[in-house]
Formats: sequence, structure tokens, C-alpha cells
Amino acid sequence: MKKVIITHPIASATIEKLNLKSIHEKYSLEDKKAYYQEINNQAILYVPDIGAKQIPDEENDPSIDRLGYLLTQFQPDILIVGSNAVPAWVLTSWRSAVGNERELMVIRRGVDTRAIAVFTAEKLNIKVGNLPGINSPYVAQHMLKYLELYKADKNKNKIAIIGVGNIGKVIVNESLKYNLNTHIFSPSLIDKNRQSFYLQERGINPAQVICEDSLVKVIHNATHVAIAIPWKDKDGKPQADLITAKEIETLTQPCKIVSASVPRIFSESALRLMNELSQQGKMFVRIDTAQRRAEEFKPLYPHLQFAHNEAFASPECQEALDLGMFALIEQHFSNK
Repeated sequence: MKKVIITHPIASATIEKLNLKSIHEKYSLEDKKAYYQEINNQAILYVPDIGAKQIPDEENDPSIDRLGYLLTQFQPDILIVGSNAVPAWVLTSWRSAVGNERELMVIRRGVDTRAIAVFTAEKLNIKVGNLPGINSPYVAQHMLKYLELYKADKNKNKIAIIGVGNIGKVIVNESLKYNLNTHIFSPSLIDKNRQSFYLQERGINPAQVICEDSLVKVIHNATHVAIAIPWKDKDGKPQADLITAKEIETLTQPCKIVSASVPRIFSESALRLMNELSQQGKMFVRIDTAQRRAEEFKPLYPHLQFAHNEAFASPECQEALDLGMFALIEQHFSNK
């Protein structure tokens, strides 16, 4: 029988569909509950507290100790995580416990795999998968809620959209729906010979947008900024400190910044300046990120809105993620 551990909250409809039953967890460091069911020749252990209660300080986080213990005791074929961390020592312990012959996989129930020790996983022959594109429409709609583009003035406001992937393209088209002054930036758009093709491929009318060739230009004088770029660029390099205080200083106030990217794409000086301007009522900033990152940054920059999981909170998004998750599980097992 194949074994799966799910360590992050899933949709209530999925729990009912799987008929997961509360059990007294024998694979526990403490007296905690888990949920279990055997279905379609798969044993599923559901322990949502591991992901839900993780704290930013991974060195002293008991939920990570519990994850390591469960992997060595239950010995699953697949581990499913949300934004909760899977450090190298956990993967090493898991591989050591099950031996070298079994095919193992970590599935990120989302997109960002930054919290998973992917290089260690590769060395240990543990596959890492994710679910790109599934939650993008929900994230985009959540960002639009706070950007309030329907209130913007096409003659006075400049809309800057950084990143034109599955999230950004929705925001671009919403801006165009209101005939707003829409400026966009993406590394994939720098090649002018491919701009038109790339935009049309994403359902964007090239004649209605202005493609900038740098972050500096796209942000300059903007009143609304939407940011939806991955933590790592196409070469795998982290995009830390991508936006500095210099860029923030060029915005037209009052302004809004809504980001679905990792907070560290902003430099410390940028975060400090945004915090100061937000305190003065000159700027609104909302950054949606992983729970442990939100908890890490909130005390440092109290006047910025750091949120987590709200974009994914709708039942429709949660169920869509679960469908994608189980499709990946079936694919993994069917390939054996």
C-alpha cells in the first residue's frame, strides 16, 4: 500500500470526500490528533497542524521536529506541504528511514518551493513537484480587490504591473477594461521582437499597453503598483532587493502597492520607507506571503499589511488545489 502524508490544511470538502477519520496519532511526539484513511490502495495520514502552526524560527520549531519524526515512522512515499518548511535534515532522515530503493516525492500544494531544501532533495533522489497556475486567478482577484482599479482615473493615474505571468495578465486586462494608463515590465518583454507575440499569447492587446524595459521606468510616477514575480529568476537566482528605496521615492503619492511576491524582493531601505509613508497616510502597501514570513515581517514594519493565505481562502481555490494535488499523486504512482 502506498503512503501519503498531508501536512497542510486542505479543503473541508476534500476531507469529507476522503472520509478522513480523526485518530489518536501513534506517530506523534505529543498527544495530538491526526486524521487517517485508506482509499484506492493508498494510506493517507493528514496532520494539518504541522503546516498551520509553523513559526518563522525553523531552528526551534517543534512542528519541524514532528515532521521529521512522522516521516521516519510512517515512512510515506509522498509528502504534501503548503508553505511549511522541509529542511535538509528532514529529507535526509526520511530517505535514510525508507532506504534508497523507493521513489519519494514532495508536493508543494501551491507554487513556491523555496521552503523546501530542493538541492538536498535532488541529491537524495527525492522529486519535488508543485501546482503552478491553479491558484493564480484567485490571487489576481485578491490583488485587484486592494488595488481598486475601478476607482482610478485614466488621465491622472499610472498603473505599473511587474510580472506578466498567470497572475499579472489578469491584472493587466482588468486595467485595460477601464482604459487606464497601463505600463508593464517583465524580463520576457525586453526583447521587442517578441513582445507582440508574448502579449497576444496572454490575451493582452499590445496596442493598449506600454512595455517598459526596466523596473525604474515602470515604477516612475506610478500611482498603482501590482507585483507578481517569482522569488527566483529564470536562471535560478534569488531576486532579493530587486526594488529599492530609490524606486519607491519616484512613485506619485498617494499610491498603492499590492504584492503577491516574497517580501525580500524589496530591500530593507525600501521596506522602511514604505512603512514610513504608510504611517503618514501617503501610501498603502499590502504584501501577501507565507504565514511564517508574514509573522516575521509584521513586527518590523507595523504600518504595512502583511497577509497570508487569504488569496487561497475561497472553497473554490482550495478544492482546485486539492484536485491538482491528487492528480500529481496519481501521476507519480502510475509512473512506477
